[in-house]
Amino acid sequence: MGVISKLDAINHMLLMAGESMVTDLENLGGVDTGVCEGVLERTLVDFQSRGLANNKYHKKFKLDAIGEISLGSDNISAELISDHSNSDGFRIIGVSRVVNEGDTTAKLFNVTDQTYSNWAASTEYWVELVVKVPWQAMDTPVQRAIMATAARQYQIIMQGDVEADKYLNELEIIYTTRGKCADVDDKRRTIFSSGTEKLRSIHHRSSTTDTSRFRYWRTSNG
Repeated sequence: MGVISKLDAINHMLLMAGESMVTDLENLGGVDTGVCEGVLERTLVDFQSRGLANNKYHKKFKLDAIGEISLGSDNISAELISDHSNSDGFRIIGVSRVVNEGDTTAKLFNVTDQTYSNWAASTEYWVELVVKVPWQAMDTPVQRAIMATAARQYQIIMQGDVEADKYLNELEIIYTTRGKCADVDDKRRTIFSSGTEKLRSIHHRSSTTDTSRFRYWRTSNG
């Protein structure tokens, strides 16, 4: 949980644009403060989309009968990471998709067969989920990085001051770097455990040597 409140973040954005700060979030009646909060929310989602330590995880789904797999609400993205094939032998690709526009609950969509509802029973489907978490659930370094990006975007939208943008750009670089470093530390990743799930599976694959294939090899001439 971060120590920067949403009110603090919005006031920082207003201050960086040369505007008056507000005392609470309950009475954001002005156009400027409404735009400010909207920019912060969109920046929050953008920053979470790449997957952070506290919003990206793996989950196993196993159905009792053939049907649909619900991924829940506040789902940013999802990917089927376990290997499965359809009746024609093609690899099944699964992603997150809502059935109808405006739905809050996403379902796992079978891209290969173009359907939501043919997930087999008694089969373990492993899905990598990226979900949206609220502002207060973000770690402080990540909050500061989001706030820096949002402040720059808001200033450009409302004021368009080129010199101020240069200054805010430097702050954005600094705090984004710090936020990413803090997130990597939370993930406890090394150079061998980073990358996509597929790259990690390649690195950790086991290898065996069939001695019968090499028993006739000679170690010396003659």
